[in-house]
This record gives sequence, structure tokens and C-alpha cells, in this order.
Amino acid sequence: MIYSIRFTVTPDHDVLIPPFTSKLGRQILVHLSKNYSKVVEDSRPHKPIRVSVIKDEGEKPIFATGDKKVVMKGKGKYHFTFSFMDAAFFEEILQNSQATLSFWQTNFKVELTDAKVIENVEVEDTRLYKVVFLTPTLLQPLRPSFKRKKNRFILFPCTPYLISSIVRHWNSNNDEKIHDVLGSRAVYYFREVDYKLRPITTYYGNKPVRGFVGWTIYQLFARKNSKLRENVRKLLGYANYFGVGKSRAIGFGEVKVIPVVEKPMN
Repeated sequence: MIYSIRFTVTPDHDVLIPPFTSKLGRQILVHLSKNYSKVVEDSRPHKPIRVSVIKDEGEKPIFATGDKKVVMKGKGKYHFTFSFMDAAFFEEILQNSQATLSFWQTNFKVELTDAKVIENVEVEDTRLYKVVFLTPTLLQPLRPSFKRKKNRFILFPCTPYLISSIVRHWNSNNDEKIHDVLGSRAVYYFREVDYKLRPITTYYGNKPVRGFVGWTIYQLFARKNSKLRENVRKLLGYANYFGVGKSRAIGFGEVKVIPVVEKPMN
């Protein structure tokens, strides 16, 4: 079971906020949910939560790039989403559905405006899927056995890295495990056929982080009604709520998976 909650956030005046804006959403959740604080303090990887960056009324994700600053306009309507798998969050937040909180010498009116419970995450069965990478995506190859001090991120969502990232998160948080989608099979059954991507640098705190945004279209070749095809559709739907890549719990690697409906030829 996946839960997704949307909060509307309205500052009482113009305010400069941290460059990677999920910081605001996470601070709000710390005040609204003791359970959230407990999960954040947990050291395990692949936490079953995701806090998005702040978005404007046009659904545009807001985060700083280069030397730009992020300013929220006073009385403006902004929002963020919180995805999770623990019903305890849901019950707790419903009891704290609105508040006025103060950060950076500014009052923010916070109100829960939408809540969804998702039982079946599978995306629609089709031939092509467009994966839109909304926030900087940090896809990381498996680390070698020797230790490295720096992370290594790739700037193109090659199928094996993309699927591996999603399935590791799925298997860490679901009783039903998926094992038949990795390795060389992924290269052949789920192929990149078009893309428009660009590398981008944002900041987490004062630290530069380089990933990519844009979109890629993939073609699914797995046989109709096969278990393989079903599992890929589950993983794609799951990514809509928990993202892909490193640091997805704090809003990196947010994606929107769109089944591409092809028009019949005349």
C-alpha cells in the first residue's frame, strides 16, 4: 500500500529558501509527524518515503541552479507531496492537517489538500513509455569492492541502471520481491528509443550536486501477459511515487512515467 499526500504552502511574505527546496517540506513534516522524524533518523538505505521539492501553481519543480537563488513569493500558492508506505503516517498527519509554522523568520500556512491511497501501482500496458526526469537524477553504478571517497553518477538513464535503481528500492520495502528484471535482459526488453536530456548542477546545502533532467522514451519488448512485462510495469508505476537514483527520499530523481498512446495509422 502506498500513500501520497499533498500539502499547500503559503508564505506570508517573500522569503529566500534553501536551494534544494525539499528542505522546507521536510522541516514541515518534522513538525507534523513524530513518525517521520523516526524514519529520517534510521540509517538504512532505500527508506520507504519521498518528499518532493516545492512546486508552483503550474506544477513546475523549484530548485536553484548555478548561482541563482530561490525566492517564494508572499501569499503565493505552492505545494509539495509526501509519499510513504506506513499507515501510521497517514493517521498521524490527518490529525495534523493544517498548521502555521515559522522558518527563516517567515510564517508558512500549511494545509493538507489531497490524499491518495494506491493499492495497484502498475502503469497502463502499452508499447512505449515516456519517463520525465523532473528533478536532478543521480543514477549510480554499483560500487566496486574497493572504497571510493566520491560518488559516481551517470548522466544518461541507461536501462540497466534505471531498472536496478527502482528494483533495489522495491525489494527493500515490499514483501513481494522482483528478481527477473536485471542484467543483460534489461538491455533487450526495455530499450531507449528517444530522449531529450541535459546535465544540471544544483546545490544541497553548500555542496554542488550534478545530475540530469529531461525525458527518455523506452520501448517495452517483453511478451504480452508475461511475468516480466508485469514486473516492469509495477516498477515504473512505483517510481512515480518514490523516484529513481540516489537521495530520492529528499526529492532528487523525481520522475513521471507516462504511457505513450500511439495513434492508429490511417
